[in-house]
Amino acid sequence: MRIAFLADAPYPHTWRWVEHFVSLGHECHVVSFRPAEIAGATVHHIRGVEKVGKAAYLLRARRVKGLLQALQPDLLHALHLTSYGFLAALSGVRPLIISPIGTDILEAPRLTPFHNWLTRYALARASAISATGLHLATQTTRYAPAGAAVTVVPYGVDLDRFAPISRQPGSALVIGAVARLSPEKGIADLLEAFAELRRRSGGDVRLRIAGDGPERSRLESQIERLEIADAVQLVGWVDYADIPAFLNALDFFAMPSVYEGFGVAAVEAMACGLPVVASDVFGIPDVVQDGSTGYLVPPRSQQALAEALGKLVADEDARRRFGRAGREYVAAHYDWQHNTRQMERLYARVLARSEAEVSLTGDSSDAHQLRRTAGSR
Repeated sequence: MRIAFLADAPYPHTWRWVEHFVSLGHECHVVSFRPAEIAGATVHHIRGVEKVGKAAYLLRARRVKGLLQALQPDLLHALHLTSYGFLAALSGVRPLIISPIGTDILEAPRLTPFHNWLTRYALARASAISATGLHLATQTTRYAPAGAAVTVVPYGVDLDRFAPISRQPGSALVIGAVARLSPEKGIADLLEAFAELRRRSGGDVRLRIAGDGPERSRLESQIERLEIADAVQLVGWVDYADIPAFLNALDFFAMPSVYEGFGVAAVEAMACGLPVVASDVFGIPDVVQDGSTGYLVPPRSQQALAEALGKLVADEDARRRFGRAGREYVAAHYDWQHNTRQMERLYARVLARSEAEVSLTGDSSDAHQLRRTAGSR
């Protein structure tokens, strides 16, 4: 079967799905505005978009449509709604699955009337819609056609790669975060909370933040202003393959996001046996269980964040208990192997429905092939 993905090729959310379907023997193509190589797939880089911003999505619509129609995929899957999903809808290629992933459904539809229209337009033309968690699915139904189902397919974790590693405890407790350095991730709030934590506890505690983005310079200035440069490290970009090692050097994890569609970074941290302190927003409560695997605090509340971090600094037993419970919760709900089977079944249903609609005959059914694959796993 030929599957086309309209998605950001360097993004782990993209290449993990693509590599899975490549492993099943399908021909996979990725149409992307950023270049990257994905093992076993063909990446079609649409150049020049980043130079002129979001308006270029419309300027490149004809080119994307022509490329997709030339590929003639059996299935088109768009990851991210207000850019790739919109272009997928404009392409006319069907069947089409659209998967919102975060701010594209939590924030974008409220920016302007045009964004709201764009969101509804794209969802109305999808053959199926998927979301990574219940909260994101609920938000998506607000803009989808009446009666349209949103299938929850979590973006889980490889439990063999993301696993606890025993290590000798250091003299300092280490709090960590993995996030893009952009406003919606709440890193500025984390720095303020960490500074307050140090003033209160007086203990030896460190903060390590992996990630890069447009806020880096401002965050560096904030670190200097708060006089915490001796205890805070902005690690910069960490390759996905190296994230398990980064997590296993931490004692607990912070996720102070303002917007978060799902919270995959928290899932990965919990898989490594880390307790999590996170904002009680959107998809994060789907992942972090307050008082069981960590603590949930109101977004942008630096005071509450500092207090929750302080609880874990002071309570070694809670850190161990939450860490064990988090690993068990992820294994039960966010095992990547189970999630891939869920996506396979969604693909099969969409293809079967498409075949029925056009009255296809014969035994060359791609839906049958996917159903058989999903059923044998």
